[in-house]
Amino acid sequence: MKVKKTLLIGVVICLFVLAVLGTFSFSSDSKDKLDSKSLHKDTALQPQIGNKKSDVKLVLFGDYKCPYCGDFESQILPKIRKDYIDTNKAELRYVNVLIHGEESKLSTRASLAVNKFSPEAYWSFHEALYRAQPKSKEAVSDDKWLTEQLVEQEINKLKIEPEQKKQILNAYNDKAFHQQAKHDDQLAKQYKVSKVPSLYVNGERVKDVTDYEAVKGAIDRALDEQKNK
Repeated sequence: MKVKKTLLIGVVICLFVLAVLGTFSFSSDSKDKLDSKSLHKDTALQPQIGNKKSDVKLVLFGDYKCPYCGDFESQILPKIRKDYIDTNKAELRYVNVLIHGEESKLSTRASLAVNKFSPEAYWSFHEALYRAQPKSKEAVSDDKWLTEQLVEQEINKLKIEPEQKKQILNAYNDKAFHQQAKHDDQLAKQYKVSKVPSLYVNGERVKDVTDYEAVKGAIDRALDEQKNK
């Protein structure tokens, strides 16, 4: 009888642990569907490219220190830009998520400063930071490569006026950009975006951002829905 009681207690404890782990697992998952109106309103001032008048909005959450974001940037985003941005079918917005500590914060501040003082050069700078990622995925996330030296080197390479470069270099460490970087990260937390890269098409998360056909299907469905309204 005592053995049975012990076994029963053990089973109950195991079930409780599994339940707790299950809760943590679900709570850490990104939400599949967001309120598109709120998301679009809250990201209206984010770096953006494409047709501002389009009813199809793509919101990309990423981190310059994330190797998988680097893969998305090199393999998926160019196709999105070719098929939907350059053809004025959709608008793309970018939100920084501060997963990898100080280097994520540094690159976020710098990119936001570029966007403020020279928005036409933002995407060139954005792409340059991702191109600077080391080849090894482990090195991207573990090594200290996203330094002030690299950031300032890439700012100086931008094809903008010397005065604009000076403004960016003098301002990116200011309190205002620290606050903007924190605001970006808070947006990710607010919308429970727990994974990067995460792409939302009119508020709906693309579940497999490594598959361009899945991405394309989500955007095409959103375009069709807007046509049929």
